Amino acid sequence: MTILLPHGDGEARRDAALAVLRCRRADLVRACTAAALRVALDRGEVCADDVRALVPIPGDISPKLVGCVFRDLADAGILRRAGFRNSIRPAAHARPLSVWRLADAAGATARLAAHPAL
Repeated sequence: MTILLPHGDGEARRDAALAVLRCRRADLVRACTAAALRVALDRGEVCADDVRALVPIPGDISPKLVGCVFRDLADAGILRRAGFRNSIRPAAHARPLSVWRLADAAGATARLAAHPAL
């Protein structure tokens, strides 16, 4: 099956690619969402390294799917970008990661409660 991504606008291409990952890797996205919410509720902030430490991403799956999690939670107003930090994972070569601050604890708690599969 071939997936055609839109040409041009970078945000549209990103969003289309994330939509494909959401559909094809729904279980893994749910697991990563639960991990991100729990870390954010516990620490007040979360980044991709925190999620990756709790939910291993198989080598044959794009780790970019973690971006689906942060995009969805930010769009819902649960998280907001608070800055950047370098990754501590050796494979990431200290690249900068967004740090997401908990913006709506009640929303995060409600999302976990409403979706027991998380």
